[in-house]
Amino acid sequence: MELQGYLAALGAVLVWGSYSVPFKKSPASNPVQFQALMGVGVFLFALFISLILKYSLNLNYYGLIAGILWGVANAISLSAIRAIGIARAIPIWVSVIVVVTFLSGAFIFNDLPSGVLVGLVGMLGIIGGVLLIGSAGDARGENLKKGILLSILAGTIFGICITPIKIGNLQPSMFFFPMSVGILLFSLGFGVFKKLAFKNEAIFQGIAGGVLWNVGNLFSIIAISFLGLAKGYPITQAALLISVFWGVFYFKEVTKRSDLVKILSGAIILVAGVVILGLA
Repeated sequence: MELQGYLAALGAVLVWGSYSVPFKKSPASNPVQFQALMGVGVFLFALFISLILKYSLNLNYYGLIAGILWGVANAISLSAIRAIGIARAIPIWVSVIVVVTFLSGAFIFNDLPSGVLVGLVGMLGIIGGVLLIGSAGDARGENLKKGILLSILAGTIFGICITPIKIGNLQPSMFFFPMSVGILLFSLGFGVFKKLAFKNEAIFQGIAGGVLWNVGNLFSIIAISFLGLAKGYPITQAALLISVFWGVFYFKEVTKRSDLVKILSGAIILVAGVVILGLA
């Protein structure tokens, strides 16, 4: 059974590491509109896959709350990126996600009754690799303190938003659709709150990004159901590695040899952390 969990986690890593590519390649000028379109894509995929797999179309509050929390965290993350840039913001919130989900899974939900110390070593390896990868490149930002605090807050909420599946003791089939509805509701509501002036741009890319993200989300939920929160979700955060590879090899964002060495070294440490956590 654990093999299925690891395969699902791998699927989440590959898809989550790639879902931002449509945004990168799009002419989108307004991230709020892109998030709203992503919310539509998230919902459409959830409805389609739920009908195909006969998942429940219920609207239980565990899933709705999880989706709304994710939307809040995503909005905060956009502000963090504006303040200190992608190179600093994403590694900070990914590290916080790993800490929050590992600690809550290990000590609140007792996912690792006999492997906490090994899991802790793996968690620290993942964080070390993430931060080393994030140190590559030129990280710029006008408001460092604000950006760091926003990144920590986003990571904390991202980490918390998946815990309702454990609190409610729900199967993926009961959690997936209502979480997606929660994301749609927040994404559209946030657009209204920000008085979004809709533009006819990047519509396909926005919806495609939402579909891809929710494919990864489904994989992550399945991984948690097999591996537990302490193992399953931290492993999925290795998606950062795939994102970096897209940036390096496809978008040619990193060209300095010193930065490439940091990325390679961080990748090795991150993968080692994932392997160690998998042994916990």
